[in-house]
Amino acid sequence: MKVVHRASRVYPEFAVLGLIGLCSLACTGGVAGGNPSGGSGSTGGSATTGGTGAGGTSTGPVDLSKGGPKLRILTQTEYKNSVADLVGAITAPLTLPDETRTAGFASIGGAKVSLNGPSVELYEVASRAVAAEVFADSARWQKLVGCQPKADLSDACVATFVQTFGKRAFRRSLTDAEVQQWLQVGKSIAQLPGSSAAKGLEYITVGLLQSPYFLYRVETNKLDDSIKRLKYDGLSMATRLAFALTGHPPSEALLTAAAAGQLDTAEGIKTAAAPLLSDAKAADRLSEFFSELSGADIVLLVDKDETTFPNFTPTLRSSMLQATQLFIKNVVLAPGADVRTLFDSNQTFVDANLAPIYGVTAPASGFAQITLGPDAGRVGILGQAAVLAAHSQPSRTSPTRRGVFISGTFLCVEPPSPPPGVITVIPEDPSLTTRQRLEKHRSNASCAACHALFDPFGMALEHLDAIGKYRATEGTLPIDSTGTLDGVAFDGEQQFATTLRQSAKAMSCMMNNFYRDVNGVADASADSEQIAALGQTLAAKNYVWRDLVAEFVASDAFRSAPAPAVTAGNQ
Repeated sequence: MKVVHRASRVYPEFAVLGLIGLCSLACTGGVAGGNPSGGSGSTGGSATTGGTGAGGTSTGPVDLSKGGPKLRILTQTEYKNSVADLVGAITAPLTLPDETRTAGFASIGGAKVSLNGPSVELYEVASRAVAAEVFADSARWQKLVGCQPKADLSDACVATFVQTFGKRAFRRSLTDAEVQQWLQVGKSIAQLPGSSAAKGLEYITVGLLQSPYFLYRVETNKLDDSIKRLKYDGLSMATRLAFALTGHPPSEALLTAAAAGQLDTAEGIKTAAAPLLSDAKAADRLSEFFSELSGADIVLLVDKDETTFPNFTPTLRSSMLQATQLFIKNVVLAPGADVRTLFDSNQTFVDANLAPIYGVTAPASGFAQITLGPDAGRVGILGQAAVLAAHSQPSRTSPTRRGVFISGTFLCVEPPSPPPGVITVIPEDPSLTTRQRLEKHRSNASCAACHALFDPFGMALEHLDAIGKYRATEGTLPIDSTGTLDGVAFDGEQQFATTLRQSAKAMSCMMNNFYRDVNGVADASADSEQIAALGQTLAAKNYVWRDLVAEFVASDAFRSAPAPAVTAGNQ
């Protein structure tokens, strides 16, 4: 996983796959539609700028104010879920390209990054591994295909397989030309010396899983004059709805509903969303948003000083992350739960590895839900060991790092970068607390203004050390964990959590982040009115997150996008 603030968008380049023209089928210059074998995509034509692949004819600039296709590479979770839905569970390890987490979320990174040569190779290797496992089992692949075809693949069931499997993989129906081209690939492979019908079908599967139509979510919208927004079409809504609510691709039933026009209205979306939100997969998908928001999974990547924290092992890190995921899924998103418990719930989960960090008795086995006492010094997401360890230094806490994280993530206030030439390393001084050393640093006027924006939030967590364990003092020195948020005073993480729960700014930020994650956009300012309306809806729904989501997917904030103003740069 890579975490970046920005990444320029360049549309995909796909490598030649070899073997009788598979590249002409799995690789296209224009992902948005048209000839499925039109070019190798060697220059990565953009579906939104009117560019073309090698040898293509330029169509000229596209008026973005009228809408068009939007592309997003599948996240690793979406990719693996899609593969499992298509062929069943895969035991082979799949090494996929690193995700780029842009502006906080992999979904945004997926809308901005390009596929380079090494990434294409990883997808090729993954698709071959998937197909090889499936077609190594005769009963399995025959069930997938629906028959045991003749050696030349002339059976009608083979064409049916290409149509049905292709539709589920591409999340749309294949054209007749596409069906015939994929059939020809399979037949050509099957007729090679030493080959077989199974090998031909395997290569059809390999190719379909390397196609940009599988690897990318292609979502098309166009200007709806009645609402002055770019409204997504039915098939795009099926894809958006399924991935947003379950993290899985749309089912055959959902695609059929889209084709019948049932996803063209808000009421139709609500009807389709209800069973998806009742599915167990929805809990995982909704949990993923809060887990990614908190940056809890970063704990798997950080290291700690072995002398100071000898118990910070891979096993402990894994327990930390699992505990946070359980907290989100079973407390924050529990049926009827108030989502603001994200900040101030006294419920959490521990296992034998994590119990000493929280100062509680270890459960007999596995994880157990516990109630934190009033003297625990921690509540909610900011009291989670995974979050605290992920946003600390290797040997000590970092109020600045934690404060910047809190400001940007939960208040949507991104602090400016330090001025050029400013020394950001604060000298160690065992006679001073971290707060006192920071206050000394802030005596420099060029540092004071910025640090005052976020240091107090990090100071609220100072009783929780670099791996999240409570400490009454910093060495022998007393800890001052006081501060204010929008004029409201707090002392310590528990009071700060209460302040966040009651903060209108924090709730508005939560809506902003959810909107950005689901829509895959880094900047949501163009839809600020829609986001404000979401906050009102959440309050009207008694802050039950699942009820908010049900309303959100039926709203213009999800069913359409703001139309950009016509400028010389986009027309």
